Amino acid sequence: MFSLCSYSKGVDGESRKEKIMARTELVENLNKALSMELAAVIQYSQHSYLVTGQEREIFKGWFRGQAAEAQAHAETLGDKIVALGGVPTVEPHTIRQSIDVTEMLQQGLELEREAMSAYMAAWAACDEQDLPQQFWLEERIADEQLHIEELEKLTNERASKIDSNTIVLKAVG
Repeated sequence: MFSLCSYSKGVDGESRKEKIMARTELVENLNKALSMELAAVIQYSQHSYLVTGQEREIFKGWFRGQAAEAQAHAETLGDKIVALGGVPTVEPHTIRQSIDVTEMLQQGLELEREAMSAYMAAWAACDEQDLPQQFWLEERIADEQLHIEELEKLTNERASKIDSNTIVLKAVG
């Protein structure tokens, strides 16, 4: 990514080289997340174009909304990477395609899980100097978790554990 030549010791005894290495790891992980978000923009947009049948009215807008959110995340990540002294990637992660809605949703779930992993790695690369980055990443991680949970429900990987005895309706009046 980038390197600096001088490595002086700081007040706390940590060398400049150690700080640069930690920052490099953070930027690399943010770039991984950026590549996932760039892929999500393309993948969700493509899915919105390809979805057909009765599901089109529901999922076309849903996929486009996901693409728009991924675009906003990508823009924020790019700005953050530059603020940390890095260069944002322009290469998206693997883009998966399908014409089957169930498979599209599964592909979205896989991509969201990979993005979550990149965000978690970026969070782990933060040190005590990076509290603002950690707080920002925690918000992004929470967003990704909500996306994962929603896609798990849409793909039937997550369902309520209820039976007919659990739901009891009482007559009113």
